[in-house]
Amino acid sequence: MLKDVLTHNLDVIFCGTAKGTASFKKGFYYAGPGNKFYDILYQAGFTNRKLEPKDCFQINQYKIGLTDLVHTQYGNDNEVSDDSYEVDNFIDKILAYQPKYVAFNSKKGASFVLGYGGFTKHVKYGLQEKTIGESKMFVLPSTSGSARRYWDEEYWFQLKQLIIDK
Repeated sequence: MLKDVLTHNLDVIFCGTAKGTASFKKGFYYAGPGNKFYDILYQAGFTNRKLEPKDCFQINQYKIGLTDLVHTQYGNDNEVSDDSYEVDNFIDKILAYQPKYVAFNSKKGASFVLGYGGFTKHVKYGLQEKTIGESKMFVLPSTSGSARRYWDEEYWFQLKQLIIDK
């Protein structure tokens, strides 16, 4: 089972909903063949080289952490039951690590933390008003291959610029 990749002094913790099937089977974050996560990290300047899924446990060297809201199931967002979201544990984790930003790689995951209970129509991409302690929250278009029709890399560049400017 994957463990969260977290440490202190992080610029950003990327939070997914749950491991996808490929990630669960391979034991690495964002391991699906169509997932754009490591590509966009490099393109937007979060990393100085294109990482591979097997590099996920060394990602802290880039001041990046990785976690999910669901640890008891895996699959696409629509395959994960609403009662499996561990929002309180997630908030406790963010308060303990206090990254500059928490970036959700899914509108559905963000909806639970923002208090919308899975209703994604209330969630807008970009910087949110709500914070967790001192950590600002940012919602990104999912990098999953199954969410390709919602893809917009511009939000990833915006987040990187906010981190630089902070």
